[in-house]
Amino acid sequence: MSTRHFFPCQFVISHIPRSTNLCVEGSSILDTHRYVPDNRIFLDGSIANAQEGNAINKTTQLDLSNATTDAFPIGPNKNLVATLGLFAPTIRWHNGVFYIICTNASQKKGEDLRTDNFIITSTNIWANEWSEAIWFDYDGIDPSLLFDDSTGKVYVQASWREGDLADRNCSIRQFEIDVTTGKRVSDIRVIWKGSESSSDGKSDIEGPHMYRKDGFYYLLAADGGTFEDHKVVMARSRNIWGPFEVYDQNPVLTAAGTDEYVQNVGHADLFQDGLGTWWAVALGVRNEAGGRTPIGRETFLIPVDWPAGEWPVFGRARMQFERLALPETDPIPKPTERIDDVYIRDAKLDRYKFSTDGSLITLVPSVRDVSATHGTTTFVGKRQRSSCCIATATIHVPTDPDLRAGLALYKEDARHVELCYDSNTGKVTLEACFKLKGEPNIMAEIAITSQKVQMRICATTLAYDFSI
Repeated sequence: MSTRHFFPCQFVISHIPRSTNLCVEGSSILDTHRYVPDNRIFLDGSIANAQEGNAINKTTQLDLSNATTDAFPIGPNKNLVATLGLFAPTIRWHNGVFYIICTNASQKKGEDLRTDNFIITSTNIWANEWSEAIWFDYDGIDPSLLFDDSTGKVYVQASWREGDLADRNCSIRQFEIDVTTGKRVSDIRVIWKGSESSSDGKSDIEGPHMYRKDGFYYLLAADGGTFEDHKVVMARSRNIWGPFEVYDQNPVLTAAGTDEYVQNVGHADLFQDGLGTWWAVALGVRNEAGGRTPIGRETFLIPVDWPAGEWPVFGRARMQFERLALPETDPIPKPTERIDDVYIRDAKLDRYKFSTDGSLITLVPSVRDVSATHGTTTFVGKRQRSSCCIATATIHVPTDPDLRAGLALYKEDARHVELCYDSNTGKVTLEACFKLKGEPNIMAEIAITSQKVQMRICATTLAYDFSI
């Protein structure tokens, strides 16, 4: 018998995902930009007790070496700091196969930004076994897949932007695809311009997903950017190519103009559980004191009611809610050891050795440090999963010259703070790097004579404290 269950709304991993979704088999995915392993998977039929895996888990699948961070102009004297890499993966299941479709955004030095799109597949998601990438020709972002069982055809929906970021001139485009080869088998057509539901005739519409239900094709998308105006909008049609009727009660989901604790809500996906109950997952941030969002974007679980022939009704993104729970399921296989370690871009895994109990990590140094804009560096990390937490590391002081080792609070190459021992100076420094605002700033330093030094970062909703 099913019972009531309190669901933690923030149920998936915390760490600045670009977009997120679940497929009907109860496995969710969200992306982590330029980290390897990447495209993190969460596995469990009970939704609230997910385990994790990685779909991008070998360097042969794709190249992340040019997933850099830069300031992109979005208006007069206004820039958006953004990190390239994997954008907005979608996971779907069809006839025993899991499919992930995703964008790899990259920019080599001196060249224009590229948005290459690919599909990977798995018939054994529990074993963390995924195919090499199948690339397809589409110069846009945020692709999604619809397997249309009424026709046997497969369609890609994706976002397209005319001009630069400041123009806000986006549309959702669609084409038919052969998922086994990546070959496009129809023309690309515009199926929805977000400006149709915009007060100023402009739109940042992206992150589309299509669903076939009750004789309609429902199109869901994100709009309004990804900050305080972030929202989810919908349209529908009897024909997959449109024309689409824009819902007159849009947005179907947003936190804009509210005093909700969870803000910046958008980029959603819909799915059903084993009881046929509808849910959504969406991005959001915890609005801490002073408007701070130290963890960044997280994935929130949201209850949905979707009556036959009607539009879905979304609940609010909150930290907890009560709903009918699924019956208990058999335990799923345990994830691979150290599945939650992350590395920068294309990791060279032979640089890392772990003791049997995991308490000791031996690292081979790299020429590049964590400020490098391209390529990889010797770095192993854990995601911050709570606003209040403590991270510690005991460093065995290196004696060879020209070596630096330490503990870092790392967002990306352009923004990080590090406690670092320098073998040339014999000192530990606290150094803040906000590269797009100037040179790194040494905030404190102290000479060390011992052979070991314990480093500590204590996180709260208001600050990060660094100590040794």
